[in-house]
Amino acid sequence: MTPGEYRSRFTEWDRRSWVRSKPRRDSPFTAGGHYFSPELCPLSACPEVRAASDDVRSALLVHSLYLHLEFTVRLEMGPVNEICALLRSPGFLPWLPAPMKDDVLRIYTDEAGHAEMSNKLKSAVLAETGVVPIDHRPRFLTELAALYSAELPVYRPLVKLFFAIVSETLITGTLTKLPKDPSVQPAVRELARDHAADEGLHHAFFRQLFELLWPRMPFPLRRKIGGLLPRVIHAFLWPDEPALLSVLRSMPGDFADPARIVAGMSASERTRDGMLRNAKPTLRMLRDNGVFADPPVAQAFLDAGLLA
Repeated sequence: MTPGEYRSRFTEWDRRSWVRSKPRRDSPFTAGGHYFSPELCPLSACPEVRAASDDVRSALLVHSLYLHLEFTVRLEMGPVNEICALLRSPGFLPWLPAPMKDDVLRIYTDEAGHAEMSNKLKSAVLAETGVVPIDHRPRFLTELAALYSAELPVYRPLVKLFFAIVSETLITGTLTKLPKDPSVQPAVRELARDHAADEGLHHAFFRQLFELLWPRMPFPLRRKIGGLLPRVIHAFLWPDEPALLSVLRSMPGDFADPARIVAGMSASERTRDGMLRNAKPTLRMLRDNGVFADPPVAQAFLDAGLLA
């Protein structure tokens, strides 16, 4: 793909974007509705959680929603929109076509809207349920900070750029399955549906960005970045163990050994299978662009359990 072949997916953005055209979602909460899909809650399959009371399991689903919403707020306002701002900078990838740089502003606007509507729903759920969210820093931010600080300053913008590319090309169950789960509160499903509609366009944009950028990078840089990508995928898709540990510790009367529960969750095939399932779109993009043709990069993905 060359810059001249860029095809914008935002020609109908004014009509399709949530922040531009859709109404504020104010559906009332319903009695007995879940606040998150049990299938998507990483703790749901743990024996101790299955044995807990209905009230405790319901509270855990509320916490799962909080973690997802805070993840969204911090991702959209942080790495993604920081990269959108960088892509608009005249000195960064100046060869990108002008229509692509114009679309970056539309993505920036969308992501700010996603952060705002996620935060609004979080406040509404707190008022409705009385379940207080834990104070935490999403794990992916810790991973990004570690990757960023480990590199020389010249490489740091690229680390953050590929971090954003991965985040925008993954298609997780919260975007595909949550809107379709009839057991979940309508307000939660509506938000997930609106978010997913926008993210479909963002996915196409960042895939095209990758296809433009990857072949233009010198081979040593491709090898360097390629070796980091398994850690980036893992940062987004692996359950946030510190946050989940804090959630369980907030219920000391119900869970005597939170660390053992979280460790068992992390060791389960369900967790590994979920990561692989959600990584498929990004792995397909990498495969289609020859990333795995470099043996050390392919080995890094094998070692991370991301390739058969």
